[in-house]
Amino acid sequence: MRWNPEVRSGQWWIYAGISSLLVSILLWLIRFVVLGQPFTAVIAFRFMLLGIILCFLFSFMGWLGAKRLWLFANIGMMLGLILMALYSRDKTGWEDLVSLLFFFQAVAAGIVIGLIVEGIGLIVRLTKKKFN
Repeated sequence: MRWNPEVRSGQWWIYAGISSLLVSILLWLIRFVVLGQPFTAVIAFRFMLLGIILCFLFSFMGWLGAKRLWLFANIGMMLGLILMALYSRDKTGWEDLVSLLFFFQAVAAGIVIGLIVEGIGLIVRLTKKKFN
């Protein structure tokens, strides 16, 4: 992944800031536009905190060198946002909770897949080192 910054590079924090802003805006759009909920500053702040925490956590993993984990976690988060928007349409009652649960499940799936891929990469590197 040549387009990713180097390990322990300051560019990871730029990625975190940009993705935090993007995820926060998308969460707000889903909550207040797609779901049609009235704007509440407290809820908007909580969604912003959720986006910031997730994006900075994933970028911290990339900063430590887990670039594949960063990639799959972000793919899971984007898939979760898409699922959140899709499952919040044309439903009545629990749509906000169900869509948020789908978001968290997709994020968790991305993290698990990223951990598995990072583990496989580690095993491959260790076996190459052992046999060379």
